[in-house]
Amino acid sequence: MNIIRYIIVLVVFAILSVGAQAQDKAVTGNIYDSQTKQALAGVSIKNAKDQVLAESDRYGHFSFQQSGSDHLIRFVLVGFKTQAVDYTEKADVINIQLDADESNLNEVRVTGFAGNRTKKETAGAIALITSKDINRGSGMSFQQALNAIPGVRMDQSTLSEARISIRGNGVRSSFGLRNIKVYLNDIPVTEADGTTRIEALDVNSIGRAEVIKGPASSIYGAGTGGVINFQLQRSPYGEQSFEASALAGSYGLHRLAATYRSGGDQINSYVSYGWQEYDGYRQHSNDMRRFLSGNFQLFPSNKRIITLLLNRTTQYSQIPGSLTASQVEADPKQANASNLDKQAGRYQTWTRVGLGQQYKFNDQFSNSTSVFTYSYDLNHPLPYAYLRNFYQSYGGRTSFTYEPAFTVLPTKFIVGTEFNQGLTKGTQYVNNKGQEGALTANIDYRNTLYSLFYQSETQLGSQTLLTLGLSYNSLKYDVSNYLIPAQSGIKDFKPQATPRIALSHNFSEALSLHASVSSGFSPPSSSEVKNVDGSINPNLQAEKAVNYEINAKGNLFHSRFSYDLAVFKMDMKGELIAQSVQQGITIYNNAGKTTHNGAELALSWQALKPDDQNAIASLRPFVALTYSDFTFKDYQVLNAANQVTATYNGNELTGVAPWVLSAGLDVETRLGLYVNLNYYYNDRMPLNDSNTDYNKSYGVAGAKVGYKRKLGLSFEMNIYGGLDNIFDESYSSIISLNAAAASGGQPAYFNPSPKRNGYAGLSLKYFL
Repeated sequence: MNIIRYIIVLVVFAILSVGAQAQDKAVTGNIYDSQTKQALAGVSIKNAKDQVLAESDRYGHFSFQQSGSDHLIRFVLVGFKTQAVDYTEKADVINIQLDADESNLNEVRVTGFAGNRTKKETAGAIALITSKDINRGSGMSFQQALNAIPGVRMDQSTLSEARISIRGNGVRSSFGLRNIKVYLNDIPVTEADGTTRIEALDVNSIGRAEVIKGPASSIYGAGTGGVINFQLQRSPYGEQSFEASALAGSYGLHRLAATYRSGGDQINSYVSYGWQEYDGYRQHSNDMRRFLSGNFQLFPSNKRIITLLLNRTTQYSQIPGSLTASQVEADPKQANASNLDKQAGRYQTWTRVGLGQQYKFNDQFSNSTSVFTYSYDLNHPLPYAYLRNFYQSYGGRTSFTYEPAFTVLPTKFIVGTEFNQGLTKGTQYVNNKGQEGALTANIDYRNTLYSLFYQSETQLGSQTLLTLGLSYNSLKYDVSNYLIPAQSGIKDFKPQATPRIALSHNFSEALSLHASVSSGFSPPSSSEVKNVDGSINPNLQAEKAVNYEINAKGNLFHSRFSYDLAVFKMDMKGELIAQSVQQGITIYNNAGKTTHNGAELALSWQALKPDDQNAIASLRPFVALTYSDFTFKDYQVLNAANQVTATYNGNELTGVAPWVLSAGLDVETRLGLYVNLNYYYNDRMPLNDSNTDYNKSYGVAGAKVGYKRKLGLSFEMNIYGGLDNIFDESYSSIISLNAAAASGGQPAYFNPSPKRNGYAGLSLKYFL
């Protein structure tokens, strides 16, 4: 009897144990965009039977009761790749991070104008590129990816020289970037005086970039051209891996890199080290880089996200200089004689550290804050001088978001501020064939920028949104000239208030319409505020712009076809006009007005329906078309005595092509084979303000073929090769606009780009 009782007890206990195991289990967590850290609303959580278990709320939070032995759940949201997770292997609270689906970028959430809406819902011309777009070619430059955005152009003939322009703004920059604000993980890359150097960014470490076209001063401060917000890569959710990669190509190109990824629920880590070198297509154009990037994201609670950015880059780069048309015809590979004689180059090291936090106080009130410090030292021999600079900056950006529960006209309010102070300690010497000679200048620049901004988003109806924005901006340059104290002084610019109003209405998945009016400004850099004698020009003020724009965006054929059309008119006044006084001395005046009228169209089509039976998994053609009717409206060139020497009213805007076309085709097979084809056409464009010289039109084609496949459970291989400039076109991507001709000679406009060239690479990833 005792044995029978014992057996009965065991049976009852087993039944109760099974029943306990079958009881429902609570599963809770949060869902974020893996790149932007923004909470994702409307994500469907499904089981293996495709039943919807829950949906994330507007804060990205979800919770459901799961029963049975099926522990695999899927997270599904249009515009993002579906993520499958076994929740039994996770902590009590899981933090899912979804990756953007490059095939439907109109549905990807963007942070432009401080929103968290899909690209289609966001009022304004916002473009998005991902790491996949960047790596459609060799992955050594942003040029191909940025040039696939209508209205955006990146010129680059050597790795040492690059210029980015948006809707014609920035094309006249003599070095670096101007009129465009650049961020990395929401931390300013642009210096306090508006100058940006992107050489410090490792192309291969960028996960995505949002590009705002046109003035965005109401939320980002200075910049008439727009904003580029780069995000470093973050590790795919649930992955822990180590990757080694190698690349080799024409003209001595080679790169080695190693990357560690860990995408956990509590910590997301991405660390990358890269070394690359390029002998260059031309004489005296060698470029060497060392990159170290670290990007860390921590989830200490469901109310808080902490991010840490570490970046250090070293560059040793030679500058070959511009050539005349005759020199290009004789030998496009030669260097400018002065650059060669003076050993012109750029040798510098950057260090950037940033710390950020997103904190949700409650369901209505939240804050996002980042602080940073950024430094570089520059050793810069030029044909006319030898420069040594050390730059150190620090600053931060914070914004508060408040969403009161209004029953009528629900509104979200955003207020914030950005501060940036930079100190440049600059010395200038005589350049004795690449060696420092006598000291000619010793000047410190302390530049201080701050911006206060406000934005509200009001839901006028279920499908209609009104956005109002306003910022107040202040900029001051404090110059200390130690050799000529009389030229020291302070340049305090007039504070700028920049409003923006935008109205958007979503008619259907096929059409959303947006209209906006925005203003912007771009102050002269600290090197542009000088008079001919080196003193500060007290009359120089910021360039100003007003932009009128209409956008139409939508998806057709079950979201397989997407389009984005923008028509705009931007009027600029007080534009800075350069006047060369003598070699190495250029002065600027607010003597220009220009009109920028244009249209931009982007089309993308997933030609094949999703079908696991197709050998070809994806077939995507895309086109980006830009039309620019940019002219000088009231444009005068003044000499050192402020006397008018020329007027160019009605002329075409220098350096802007009327028509630009970028097209491509991406093919992916289920076996792992992939093909990327691209073509870029740039129309004939004026080289000088007088429109007497033009750069011929050119078209450049490229192709890449690769094979990517998993090898067992632990390895993934990617092997590829490609050709750039397939048809061996002779062209110059970057132009020295308004180059002055030597006595009796030709202007040196051209920086010849490489002829046909190839590359091949291999990466091997090991999953830990």
